[in-house]
Amino acid sequence: MQQQLDWELDIKPVFVPDIADNGRQALVRSDNGRLLGIRSKNYYPVFNRDMELIKDRILASNLFSFKGYEEFQNGKRILAFFENRGQFKLCGQDVKDFLIIGNSHDTSSKLFVGTSNYMYRCENQFSSKIRNIEWKHTKVFDIDFLNIHDIIHSYEDGRRVLYQKMARLQEVRADVQLIRHLATQLMGSVERTDTELAVPRLKQSKQTIQLLECIETEIRELGPTLWGVFNGITRYTSNHLEGKPGFGIVNGRGEEINRIALKLLLVNC
Repeated sequence: MQQQLDWELDIKPVFVPDIADNGRQALVRSDNGRLLGIRSKNYYPVFNRDMELIKDRILASNLFSFKGYEEFQNGKRILAFFENRGQFKLCGQDVKDFLIIGNSHDTSSKLFVGTSNYMYRCENQFSSKIRNIEWKHTKVFDIDFLNIHDIIHSYEDGRRVLYQKMARLQEVRADVQLIRHLATQLMGSVERTDTELAVPRLKQSKQTIQLLECIETEIRELGPTLWGVFNGITRYTSNHLEGKPGFGIVNGRGEEINRIALKLLLVNC
């Protein structure tokens, strides 16, 4: 985590021989000149200085403390984390809760506001974007668009909905058949050609074994419920998934697995 963004996004012209204006522009880092992307002139970046303005407005509410920035892919994506100063419990477990501001310099993401849940006990992480606060890179960014009261209201609504979903998981017992079905959906299966044995067979891989061990560990700690199963999933994505998941896991394979798992488990509630 870094406390400030010590570089800015520079816009450079793209030169093509014999073409006076090709309608393209290069987006580069001001500190090392590395190319982050080439976009049309109709693409309007949200600059790092804009992220700093957003940070100042959020901190002025006195409801959050600034955790820091994380950069992904050399700065193509940037996330800012703000820790809620309140104390929360989720299904009997102490949790930290975060507001997230995300932005991209390569069109992979709009500017968005999100929420992230972070468990004390074993550092399991789960994130959920709040989709109704987003800014497309189609016009010059206007800081007044992000009304701090709207941000906090949407964040609180998103947090309450997320907690309600998690509470439902604690009310339903899990069995071996459900766990194997979930693992098959997440990790894949071995195809069977024998019509008499049409039940998919779970792939036996290092990743599958790690996932099942994580689920078993969490069920022992939290009980044989869908809540225990879900924590097994987030334990796996937070601690064993290859690659750099990042604080909060709001993007990439870990986010995808968490999201699919929660959707499948809620069907059984």
